[in-house]
Amino acid sequence: MENKNVLVRNHVLGLLEGGSLSGQGKLPGARELASQLGISLLTVQNALETLVNEGVLRVIPRQGTFADPAWENRILQSNISFYMPEKHLPWSFRFGEIVAEHLPQLHLTHRMRNGIFEIRPTLDVQTRHKEYLDAEPLFRTCCPNPDEFFDTPVQAFYYGKKLAGIPFLFSPRVLFVNLKMLEQAGCPVPEPDWMWEDFLECIRILRKTFAPECVFHWSPAYFLWMNFVLRAGGALIDPSAPDPVLIDSEKTRLGLQLFRDLRRLLEKNGSYHPQGIYAFEHGKLAFMVDARQAVGRLLKTGMDGWTTLPLPHIPGGCDTTIQATELLCIRKECVNLDTAEQLVNLLLSEEFQDHIADLGYGIPLRKSSAERSLATSLPGNDLFRAELKNMCSRYYLDSEELAALVSTGIGELLTGNQDIEQGTAELADLVRSYFRIQRKTALAEQMTEERFSIYERGA
Repeated sequence: MENKNVLVRNHVLGLLEGGSLSGQGKLPGARELASQLGISLLTVQNALETLVNEGVLRVIPRQGTFADPAWENRILQSNISFYMPEKHLPWSFRFGEIVAEHLPQLHLTHRMRNGIFEIRPTLDVQTRHKEYLDAEPLFRTCCPNPDEFFDTPVQAFYYGKKLAGIPFLFSPRVLFVNLKMLEQAGCPVPEPDWMWEDFLECIRILRKTFAPECVFHWSPAYFLWMNFVLRAGGALIDPSAPDPVLIDSEKTRLGLQLFRDLRRLLEKNGSYHPQGIYAFEHGKLAFMVDARQAVGRLLKTGMDGWTTLPLPHIPGGCDTTIQATELLCIRKECVNLDTAEQLVNLLLSEEFQDHIADLGYGIPLRKSSAERSLATSLPGNDLFRAELKNMCSRYYLDSEELAALVSTGIGELLTGNQDIEQGTAELADLVRSYFRIQRKTALAEQMTEERFSIYERGA
């Protein structure tokens, strides 16, 4: 039986997120809503009162009910929040249908960034892992036969025995190539075993015909430059090393230097021109680094004449590529683990995993669904299958503060002209100081807890 209270809640949340309220965020009156929805006035009033108690709405006497100024920051037990607008995630429409059928009490949102249930990408989960409950028991309950699912994509989200999020799709990153633009510029299609200098030569040829923003999607985003750091054999942090900070290591510096050299090759009038990856989908970009998630978008836009290549090899480096992941995370404040279990079951079900497979959007976590998708004639399938063994997804940026420090520092270094050696040395020293302060803080907290425990026992 349809829960009319839930219907009212979702309708009001939809009004807020759609921006269809009056300029001051005023809701229609309860009687008007009751008439519009064909629901009793008492039910509407109860639903509005609940949203007021949750901080989403506020009542101003003799004026009406309004959206609370901070409504987007509220964390609701009924919300599944997305890290980007659902329209950019091809699987979200079917997901919404399944949730509406099986878990109608839940509401999908991207305007309210945080929810009890959250769909998040790789680095978001790793930097915020302390906010999420341990999903290991749920994962094992919903996946009693672990051999049916890929294990490697899951391992990156363990912290000790705690699982911070449950991946439901993933992919290595590769280079997407617009064959029509290469042909127009007279640039031969590179061989799969191509080297860094071969890549630069392609860039030079393409630059003779196309503007720099149409050649390669260059930006200081971590998921781009990190590929080239790993490709050079570098890393940011290695907890097992005597000095865990590797930002100023020789190979990390090489990867960063090469990526900045690439920027300079693409410069026009002294600055780089980043181009959104969606340009590739419309045939206006020659090269982009992306995961198999892009295949689903290319199928949706109908673009043809493209292929994929491994990222170019860097002498003395390795074949590592960054894993792109979409995960379900459950916040520690969750009060209904039955709902959480149902949600995990839906995401990992054969029905939904096969739906992801048919979209060509990423690689489903369920092996049978992945094989269903990779067995098609889509370009790049053989490469994505081969690159599974080369995926890396642990950067050890395990807090938002550390991730912001590193990504901001390297971003400024890549977009500026400071000497790479000097800049990485300064940033590495900052990160080492961060770790020292973090250790001292943890030690002080531990000592405080021990003293308090001794006091309690004595009392």
